[in-house]
Amino acid sequence: MQLATLEQEANKYQEQMQMLDQQVAEIMAIQDSLHELDKSKEKTIYANLGKNIFIKTEITDKNLLVDVGNRTFLKKNIPDTLKVIEEQLSKITDAKSQIIGRLQELQQQMEAIVEQAEKEVEKEEKK
Repeated sequence: MQLATLEQEANKYQEQMQMLDQQVAEIMAIQDSLHELDKSKEKTIYANLGKNIFIKTEITDKNLLVDVGNRTFLKKNIPDTLKVIEEQLSKITDAKSQIIGRLQELQQQMEAIVEQAEKEVEKEEKK
């Protein structure tokens, strides 16, 4: 019974890790796009509206509106936006480290339970 509870908890943490990995991939794609935009001299680009729908747009300036938390948007240039993204990546990395630590603890607890069960089975077999 206790082993099943630990396994459920471990599965929950593994799902969280997958979501964090997906967020990291998305953020890294944004980083790449911002680096390209910063280097580009082009005045028109195709902007993604979502769900792989693009519109041709003209770049009038390279300042961006960035959600800095609590639905607060600030105008930032690309280098400052990249700093915000780095902070987000750092927070995700910290969260992943905490989850990995907890998963390791759960693994040790599960191994101890299995080991104890095996000892009890051996005892019963010797009787």
